[in-house]
Amino acid sequence: MTAYSDRILGILEPKIGHALAQSALRIKCKKLGIAPEHITQETLPVLADDLYEPLRIFAGDEFARGLVLQIKALA
Repeated sequence: MTAYSDRILGILEPKIGHALAQSALRIKCKKLGIAPEHITQETLPVLADDLYEPLRIFAGDEFARGLVLQIKALA
């Protein structure tokens, strides 16, 4: 994992749990054609936006928007 992937997990894990956070990150990275260890400042906003929908389904719009904004702020 990279500093970005570790920091993303640090945001997600307290809210959705360790296993779900790792799974969501891995699946979304795969969809975008990047490995979690290759997340960069440039790919971070795209990844954050892509995480929105599953987070919204999991816990609602406000919850998802808040986490996406936190992830985008890492850039």
